[in-house]
Amino acid sequence: MMALLLTWLCWPWLAWRARAARATPVRRILLIQTAKIGDMLCATPVIAALRAAYPHAELTVLHDPITSRIIAHQPGLRRLAQPARAFRGLAGRRALLRLLRDGQYDTVLTLSPNLSFWLAPFWAGAARRWSIVPTWPGRTLAAARACLSDGEAHQPGELVLDTLARLLARHGVTLGRDKQIHLADSAAAALAALHLPAGRAIGLGVSAANKLKELGVPKLVEVCQRLLAASDAHLVLIGSGGDSPLAQAIASQVNSPRLIDATGRFQLDELPALLQRLDAYVGVDSGITYLADTVHTPIVTVVGPTDPREQRALGPRVIRIAPVDLPCYPCAFVFATPSRCHTGTRACIESISAQQIADAALSLLDADADRKAPV
Repeated sequence: MMALLLTWLCWPWLAWRARAARATPVRRILLIQTAKIGDMLCATPVIAALRAAYPHAELTVLHDPITSRIIAHQPGLRRLAQPARAFRGLAGRRALLRLLRDGQYDTVLTLSPNLSFWLAPFWAGAARRWSIVPTWPGRTLAAARACLSDGEAHQPGELVLDTLARLLARHGVTLGRDKQIHLADSAAAALAALHLPAGRAIGLGVSAANKLKELGVPKLVEVCQRLLAASDAHLVLIGSGGDSPLAQAIASQVNSPRLIDATGRFQLDELPALLQRLDAYVGVDSGITYLADTVHTPIVTVVGPTDPREQRALGPRVIRIAPVDLPCYPCAFVFATPSRCHTGTRACIESISAQQIADAALSLLDADADRKAPV
């Protein structure tokens, strides 16, 4: 609040300087997206749109270190890896202000709106300060909206990309929906090292960054057992190295040679090689699900507490399983995501049966077999 009060005191000078800078052309753009994997993948169409609209401008992305490999191989893109928490408080805002001044950015587009990311570009004298506005911004952030040169409010139940499309269209930027990731040179070798047998394969995400969304070991064990009993597919457990204990717990209970533990075997920019090899991927609303969608793998996604109208896999072969008749659903939104269940039941996950999930995955296998069958 103190930073906002100081901004009001200095408003005449800051506003005059911002107006004077508007005549400058777009030369140096900073895109701020400090959310996690799925959000960064959904931001890649914005990167492509800005490049197409301003081909001669320098484009920099300020992002969380965990998403570094998603944009690591984008040619000509500058990357600044810093978590959003690095810019909290007075010291953090001063660091952000130095970053903006050193970069001499004339255009700042914020996809991860917060007070620091709205005040600092104004103080730094950026001519164009664009941002998506959260659905429910709160009093302090709502007051800080005046620091933007243009903002677009996200509407409840609206795809975030549609909100961004309206914002960017006012500045001559056409936004598409195709996500992008460039594979690492090591991707093919990582896939070969897994020794995945020929034939059909289904991937299963064993975890999620937000534990509220996880299916849990008992449900995943039952899903695996049903898929193994009803198909000839190999099952591949997918996650980070930190998910290996979960994968081992699942494998010990399933005890099948057709179950393969791939957790920790792939970097983010190698994982698309495995996802492209799969006939289906089963996961929750998490980064790997969006990565599978990026490479057009058929998907079964258990949406859990989230509202898929706001952000979702957009491919043509996506089955979404959502809870039915729950008064508490949805409770997780793009700009307001709880980490704990406020009812203590996780009913949005627990009400979805392993049978539903397995049946959806098997239907994708059947559909793929029908497409490949000779006419």
